[in-house]
Amino acid sequence: MSTALRFGLAAVAFLNGAAALADTTAADKPAVAPVPGLGVHKTVYGEALADARGMTLYVSDDDSAGRSRCDTACAETWQPVAAAALAKPSGDWSVVKRDDGTRQWAFQGKPLYTYANDHGPGDASGEAAQGRWHATMAARAFVPAGVMIRPTEYGPSFTTENGRTLYMLVQFYYNAGADGTPRHQSSPPPSACAGDCAKTWGPLAAPADAKADGDWAPVPRDDGTRQWAWKNHPLYTYAPDAKAGDALGEGHWTYTGNVGIHWEVANIVE
Repeated sequence: MSTALRFGLAAVAFLNGAAALADTTAADKPAVAPVPGLGVHKTVYGEALADARGMTLYVSDDDSAGRSRCDTACAETWQPVAAAALAKPSGDWSVVKRDDGTRQWAFQGKPLYTYANDHGPGDASGEAAQGRWHATMAARAFVPAGVMIRPTEYGPSFTTENGRTLYMLVQFYYNAGADGTPRHQSSPPPSACAGDCAKTWGPLAAPADAKADGDWAPVPRDDGTRQWAWKNHPLYTYAPDAKAGDALGEGHWTYTGNVGIHWEVANIVE
């Protein structure tokens, strides 16, 4: 990644409820001053600020403008992005002095960190950690209105706005019986879950004027309605999930002939 990378940005959008500044037209967006070793990298949430290794950068709600409150044990997990002794503020970029005397990069006043549990470029497992850590997004990936990305035991997953887990129906073709090796995977069309099936597995409705964007597209159902699909996987809720965070539908499956139909939490880790 070029260390002279520049990108237009009116605000860093902190996903799932974090603060965002008002946007402007593309012509009005100021260029972010380049900082050696820092740039952007693709994550499941969109384009995030990243260090030279492609590791996602985060901010904390506990920090105030120009002041880091992440020291000692916190800083072992959330590692401050070091600024060189001669580093100077430029544009939205500034340098904060930490309590131990070291210097740390900040963006729009918020100190920046990497996350020890991210293992490779593009990982963003720290998003929404403890409800106060946020990946710094240069450009968010499209997600339909009313759909959220939340950390779950299955990794970052799609849910409804009120926390209902979303599922996808995956079809496997097996070599020899259910214990054989799957040789092909596909996603059945929405019409494969209609009637009684749709009473248990509720289709994620798409409005009549919805348009495809990124990995998302509205797909038609046999009853004339439309349903959101992610990467060609139509998404559903599960009626027995009684409260936010329930994922009782995970692992439901049937097997007929050499075809297995599996319900899985819509986990977006690639």
